[in-house]
Amino acid sequence: MQFLMSTVEDGTVAGLGLSAIETVITFFVIPVAMFFLIAGLSWVASRPRTIKTHSSITTIN
Repeated sequence: MQFLMSTVEDGTVAGLGLSAIETVITFFVIPVAMFFLIAGLSWVASRPRTIKTHSSITTIN
């Protein structure tokens, strides 16, 4: 019992626990959403540019 009391710092009070929904949102939904956001931003920044087939400089109408 003395060991358990020695791991708590002076003046700290444990907060409320997380519900099951809060746990799923915090540790699953938010990280997955951040992954897809970062992946989407990096894909947009590095996707191949579309090549124009006709240029007004090289073709005469």
